[in-house]
Amino acid sequence: MLLSIVFKNLKRNKKRSFLTILIILIATSGMTFGLSWIEGEKNLFLESGKRMTGDVRITAPDSELRSRSLDVSSNFSYSKIKKVVERIPQKNIDVGRIKFGGLIYFNEKHESAMGSGIENKDEKIIGFDKFIYSGRFLENNNEIIVGESLRRKLNLKLGDKVTLLTQTQGKSLYSLNYDIVGFYKMDNTRLNKSFYITLVSSQYLLDMEDRITEYLIYSNNNENLIKNFLTQNTDKTVLVKRWDEIGMNQSFTQILPFIRGIFIFIFATLSGLSISNTMLMTVFERRHEIGLLKALGMKEGEIKKMFILEGGLMGSIGGIAGLILGGGSYEQFIRFFTFIKFNF
Repeated sequence: MLLSIVFKNLKRNKKRSFLTILIILIATSGMTFGLSWIEGEKNLFLESGKRMTGDVRITAPDSELRSRSLDVSSNFSYSKIKKVVERIPQKNIDVGRIKFGGLIYFNEKHESAMGSGIENKDEKIIGFDKFIYSGRFLENNNEIIVGESLRRKLNLKLGDKVTLLTQTQGKSLYSLNYDIVGFYKMDNTRLNKSFYITLVSSQYLLDMEDRITEYLIYSNNNENLIKNFLTQNTDKTVLVKRWDEIGMNQSFTQILPFIRGIFIFIFATLSGLSISNTMLMTVFERRHEIGLLKALGMKEGEIKKMFILEGGLMGSIGGIAGLILGGGSYEQFIRFFTFIKFNF
């Protein structure tokens, strides 16, 4: 009986019902879109961050200070640390890298960029098997792959020969010629103004035989165990950190719950006030109807149930529609944003 009265009330007051459902729909879709965007940005940032830092990173103690100027004099022994890593009980993938700065010269033009010396395993770890859109990955020590921003600024093509000028760990200038074999475009646009050569080639270029600036370990949620093992089995010549203790990763993981909480509070408060105001107006408009229902013998509890059912029905319709609209609009937004980013 109550349900039949509820449906009749909703049909009789179509404009009021539509307005209430519309407010719930807008509130739900807005919150769904916002939370999806925050979660998407978090996953993108953490995925990109882990690709570059590993789950556990080993560096020299003063690397964070010197890395800002891409100073490669802050380094450590590759072979020595590899022997320690090979003793880790947990399964992992590990790579050594060198990060450095340099100038790329081509046809009387030049651009400053961040470079990295990497191993073959980095093709899948960093994701070059997905990011390289033209050419291929590194196979020889005289080859280089270049980011999209550098390609555009220097007007480069596959097969071009570029000159890389950099500063060695001994502070002297040195240059080598490299053949371009691939161009890549990453999710993080800042990384598109960079280049990659083989680890062996970077060690020769920078006069860093058997030296690296960082050693990265990728594991399946074993960061704490691996960090503890390395801390106990290495000396003070290296610094061991988990991914969430490094630079922007640390700041982002700390501030993200705060941002999400503020967003939910503000949106929920505004939505709640709007919905409450609409429902309150509905009750005031129907005082005569409530009095008539009481006069006909309907108990106060039954009247409350009727309004709760009305609110629940409108909330369900608006909420489900809002979830579909918010999730769908976010998916379309991501597709459009990805298309713009990768085509313009």
